[in-house]
Amino acid sequence: MRKYLIALGAGLAALCMVAQVKPADAGLLGRGSPSMTAAELIAGGSMTGAYLALTYRHGHFAKFTSHRALKWYGLTTVGCFALSPMLGAALVGHYEHRELRSSEVFMAMGDCVVPILGGLFWQTMFDAHPEWDNGTGGPTR
Repeated sequence: MRKYLIALGAGLAALCMVAQVKPADAGLLGRGSPSMTAAELIAGGSMTGAYLALTYRHGHFAKFTSHRALKWYGLTTVGCFALSPMLGAALVGHYEHRELRSSEVFMAMGDCVVPILGGLFWQTMFDAHPEWDNGTGGPTR
């Protein structure tokens, strides 16, 4: 039990260091609203923590190519798919008084699969085809 708490503390410390760097990078890249960035960090961090907790047994983590690790990677990725748009919609609606755009949802889901690169891929796709993003992002009631 003590090893689990040490691993959890180390994971949270690493997450705090990444959380301080990520908003600055998102601001420099102009990737979108800070509310959506916060939602991505919370969802991604919590699913990463869940993945690490579920693949840790007998003093070591499972190899990524093992069946157990791949199963939990897939399930935590699906959990991130569900959590990041819901949390993003709540934060954007509360702080910015608008709805999410389709591009923000796809970028958040892309970041769930491959952090940073997945979101950049979808940002490039929506920049090339702005007509895909119509009808969303309007004000909330």
